[in-house]
Amino acid sequence: MSIFRINKIDQTSTVLDLIAFKDNRIKERDVQNIIKSNPQILGEDLLIISEELSPCEDSKKRLDLLALDKSGKLVVIELKRNDDGFHMDLQAIRYASMIRLFSIQDVIRHYQDYAHGNAEEEITVFLDQEIDKLDFDNIRIILVNQDFSRELTNSVLWLNEQGLDIKCIKITQYEINNELIWDVDTIIPVKETEEYQLKIKEKKNSDQEIKREINSRDYTKYTFNDKSDLTKGRLVLEVVRKYCEDHPETNFAKLSQIFPKKLQGSNGVLNIFSELKDYQKEGRFYIKDKEIIQLKNGEQIAVCSQWRKDSIEKFIDHVKQTLGYEIVAQ
Repeated sequence: MSIFRINKIDQTSTVLDLIAFKDNRIKERDVQNIIKSNPQILGEDLLIISEELSPCEDSKKRLDLLALDKSGKLVVIELKRNDDGFHMDLQAIRYASMIRLFSIQDVIRHYQDYAHGNAEEEITVFLDQEIDKLDFDNIRIILVNQDFSRELTNSVLWLNEQGLDIKCIKITQYEINNELIWDVDTIIPVKETEEYQLKIKEKKNSDQEIKREINSRDYTKYTFNDKSDLTKGRLVLEVVRKYCEDHPETNFAKLSQIFPKKLQGSNGVLNIFSELKDYQKEGRFYIKDKEIIQLKNGEQIAVCSQWRKDSIEKFIDHVKQTLGYEIVAQ
């Protein structure tokens, strides 16, 4: 693609000269300094937190630029000034794998060394949220060059399909009246397909999560108090009911001590029926008339029906040690 200069008076046009970085004696460090001074050149709001960083003490390689994006993700920025970007994808992935091991304090320290200000406060202001929201599990990569080979772009497209987040930015340089003009273009992901690719990625992640959940499901049944074929939730219901029968003077406060919330998680082992929210009643607790436990003091107890393999094992161990109840897995 060519860029033309148009004379408004006589409507004549002049094509701008295309200048390669190396032909104009522009070095990688020059490109780095330009982007460092205005990271919005890369098409988004970024906070540069380090440059020429060696992520690993044993490595002599240095990362060109390290940044934070507005969502709190670390961004590895790798720069080249050649025509194909040979191996820059692999190099950036190596950096990302090492950056992933950074702690929040590492990030603060590197930014402090780079900017010499109040690093933690400046990062918090940039993110507009607490610094503990930083996300190191999904390191982003931005590759910047004058051009990219088909081999590299194919590799990046495939890596993005596997769940990585790599952006390729092409800078085309022109010269006019001793001034340089940069045409900055994101070639991966293509803007028109970015939303579609994001939806495909979300669907793939969702499908994989469902498959993992199905494969990890546990259908063990239990026997307790002469009742067999009890599912996880039904076992908990029978255990709580048995305790209430053995201790008729008990109340909700006492039950909460005997069956602490941490055994189940977010829902808790039990709750007072009248205090349950509507969304909790929908399949999260046993709330039929015969399932609700009526206490002597008038309190009505609903028992949680949502139990995973790890949480039910924790519950069973607790009951055996605390109450001496015998529970047998079938």
